[in-house]
Amino acid sequence: MPQRTGRDRVKAEGDPSTGLGRSSARRALTAIRRVPDERAYLYQIIQTIGSGPDLQTILRGVVDLVTEATACHACFIYLVRDGSLVLRAASKVYAHQEGKVRIPIGEGLTGWVAEARRSAFIREKALEDPRVRVAYFPELDEERFQSLVSVPIFARAGNVIGVITLHAEAPHEFAQADLDLLEHTASLIAGAAENARLYEEATTRVALLTDLSRLAQRIAAATNIEEVLSIVASGGRELLSAEHCEIYLLEPGDRLSLRASSPERSLRRVLDARGPWKGVLGSRAGVEEARHLGGLLWGQDAKGTALFVPMVVGEEQLGTIAAMIPALAADAESVLAAVASHAAVAIKQHQLIEWLREKNLRKDFFEALARGGATSQQLAGQASRLGCDLGAPQVVLHLVSWEGTSAKRRGPSAAPRTRPPTPSWRDLAERVESEIKARYSRCLFDHGERSVRALIPIGEEGIHELAGLIRSGILHRVGEQPAPISVGISNVCHGAASFRHGFEEAAAAAEVGALIRGGPGISTYEDLGPYKYVLLSEKTVRDHYQQTLERLMEYDGKRDARLLDTLETFLDRRGNIMGTSRALYIHPNTLRQRLARVEQVAELDLNQVDWLSLAIAIKVVKLRSMRNSAGADGGEG
Repeated sequence: MPQRTGRDRVKAEGDPSTGLGRSSARRALTAIRRVPDERAYLYQIIQTIGSGPDLQTILRGVVDLVTEATACHACFIYLVRDGSLVLRAASKVYAHQEGKVRIPIGEGLTGWVAEARRSAFIREKALEDPRVRVAYFPELDEERFQSLVSVPIFARAGNVIGVITLHAEAPHEFAQADLDLLEHTASLIAGAAENARLYEEATTRVALLTDLSRLAQRIAAATNIEEVLSIVASGGRELLSAEHCEIYLLEPGDRLSLRASSPERSLRRVLDARGPWKGVLGSRAGVEEARHLGGLLWGQDAKGTALFVPMVVGEEQLGTIAAMIPALAADAESVLAAVASHAAVAIKQHQLIEWLREKNLRKDFFEALARGGATSQQLAGQASRLGCDLGAPQVVLHLVSWEGTSAKRRGPSAAPRTRPPTPSWRDLAERVESEIKARYSRCLFDHGERSVRALIPIGEEGIHELAGLIRSGILHRVGEQPAPISVGISNVCHGAASFRHGFEEAAAAAEVGALIRGGPGISTYEDLGPYKYVLLSEKTVRDHYQQTLERLMEYDGKRDARLLDTLETFLDRRGNIMGTSRALYIHPNTLRQRLARVEQVAELDLNQVDWLSLAIAIKVVKLRSMRNSAGADGGEG
């Protein structure tokens, strides 16, 4: 232990800096001991120190025993805190100064002892000593005292953690036993102070964990996000004894928005997370960065240490907690990180609950519109909660997963080719939604397992613009593979009653458009052409022509004769032989031969049948065939 023993000190007493001459040293060694039984006092001091972990009670008991043992007028015990010596215990006359008197290291005799790491004794005329004359403390009545003794208190690690100082009014001859008693007492106090510090730290940590547990329970019991934020701000400030505690949530565009603060202040503050705030998003801010950001938030004159801890769930960044605390405690950052973790989980939970609640509300709203029959009052209430204006012109968008079948049709003999991976239909659906929301405000989207529906507030003139946005910006080809989604857009809906037809039109455009094209893409309802009318009768009308044409389709399937396509083109050209042959790139005589075969297989007389009914029947049969084929190949999800 680096502290000086009584023998070492006596050897140094010839040094003028100690205030003792050789004659004084001899007198000190031969003086009558004022301590009748030093061991008895040490035993009492040991008992006092062992009486419990309360350091303040221990120090006051030691002060009384030392005052009695040395017959001094006042005893003071100082402990080092924040670079100064703070009076922790004093004789009863000066007990009211405990915690108030602070002596800088190096000032006065007490400060000199702490800096020099050695004991010091002034027998008389203390105010004439340069160590006291330069800095004395009137609140301790130092002008009254003639004799002063100060002994450093050393920790186990060798650093000075305090000083014991004795004052006497008249010239006072402190004996060797007095000084030995002080040094033994200083050693005992050092152990008591360190044990008390460990006990206080453990007690503080237990109390902190208890308070943290209670705060976590309050956070978990909150009923909505705003309540969570308010509890975290006020509870975090109280938990850390912080000057400020503020919660910022991350918004689109890398912006941090102030959502709760304690003490309260304007909640309109928005910070750009791409600038100096970038460091608080991915990880905690460094010391210099935190100091700079703290100055930006609370002013350069703000006292304390700024802490910034991100709120993260999994890999998702939700925001950050900012706090200004008076002094950086050992566990402050860990505690704030725990608060941030509890807050992030609670916020995410409420976000999911709100998302599910809104999702269910949207689904119910979409189903009510698509099904029809709901009262205008019911629809108006749902629309109001979702921010939808049913009186404004809108179109229905229907997006479905559509897996291409070209790979299956190539067969096993096709040579494998390396292609870039095709984005999943879900990724493309999210891209569609993101692009549309960026272009059109107040859109509503409803997500199904393999489909997405949306209401988009645009008029007639906006349909082609919307289709172009989706087609050019989203449904681009990836390598040689088409994007695996099919999109349909309805005609414009005016009023709640028209949405039932709008949903039917959008679904038909998404499905039938892909069947007509032979692959995914985007179609408006008007793009379906005559198939719009076919859809009206496909499921309800079963006539003689359809049965006849199904025989013709079966014949085509066996011989690849393309008789049904030939008949369809012939009817579309209103029976014009030359126009039909040019459209099919065949000779007129070949066309006549095919038409004869059509009449034979289908048992039709083209001169006697109703061409309009036959043309519609062809569309119905072909549409049914395309649907059956797509279903067999696993086309539509």
